[in-house]
Amino acid sequence: MAGVAATVLAGPASSVYVLGPAATLLLPSVGAMLGVNLGLGVHPGFYTKPDKITSAVTFFFVACYFLLLFYMTFWRKVEAFFAYTPWLRHNGRMHASVGGRKYATRCPFTGEAPTMRCPSCGASVHDDAYHKPDRLVSIAMGETVLRWDAAKLATEQDGDLGKARRTLDAILDFRGNMLFGTVTGCCTGCAHWQRCFNLLPRLSLSMAFAGMFFAFIPWAFASFLSGNSTGSSIGRSAIGGGGAKAVHTICNVLAVAYAQAGLMVQLHALLRANDFLAKHRAAIPSLKPLFCTPRSKLVRYLLRAPWEQEA
Repeated sequence: MAGVAATVLAGPASSVYVLGPAATLLLPSVGAMLGVNLGLGVHPGFYTKPDKITSAVTFFFVACYFLLLFYMTFWRKVEAFFAYTPWLRHNGRMHASVGGRKYATRCPFTGEAPTMRCPSCGASVHDDAYHKPDRLVSIAMGETVLRWDAAKLATEQDGDLGKARRTLDAILDFRGNMLFGTVTGCCTGCAHWQRCFNLLPRLSLSMAFAGMFFAFIPWAFASFLSGNSTGSSIGRSAIGGGGAKAVHTICNVLAVAYAQAGLMVQLHALLRANDFLAKHRAAIPSLKPLFCTPRSKLVRYLLRAPWEQEA
């Protein structure tokens, strides 16, 4: 619930930051729902035609969102291409053994000499394949540790306690922010993995629930909005009148906006993950894109925000 509350507060900013120019696709539905509610007129305390249209559109977007989530999670299991970190083991010729230890001699993404080390998976990568720390990670809301599983494994290591402590500290410092889909420094593989299958799904799920929450408000607080809270000690505080109509209309519009935003964020995660699989398949054959992403400039423009890193 805390995530939903944070999403309600930061939802518009989150949508714009994550979707970039594609966030403008939210405007037609917001304008249409505003026109429906103002044109047909809402009646606080009653379930009328504008509310039926709002409910139908909201739950259509939510249903599409859950179908897309089912497709990504259970049908195609897209995360499997990332969770097994195939870039660590796809080509033995990129490693050399010295004194019983293996050393990476080439970056698995670019084929060049490695210059950076990923704190998440431990891959040695070239600077071009290293995701620099994003802005808007360490803010008041939404920050989270991304690899609790790796942190648990680090605490179970035997042997050098100093090395285990350094590993644990590096993993706990690897963080992200679910409200903006931002991550700290890591390899491009882990950046896409955590963003598309950890942070953005949590954001989209919170947006879907927020949409249903706003659609439910006019029903849950019908008496309060209509001004018919008679017999109650707070009966005089009921809204009623034009204020109730404004609240009712705003809730209906926000219900559709958040539900559509949740679907678009999840679709954005799928497209970005597929784009990564297609981009690096030549270097890592085990990566298999789900479909061919259109190469038009418009699609590329909508797929990536101007302020987002290319890696």
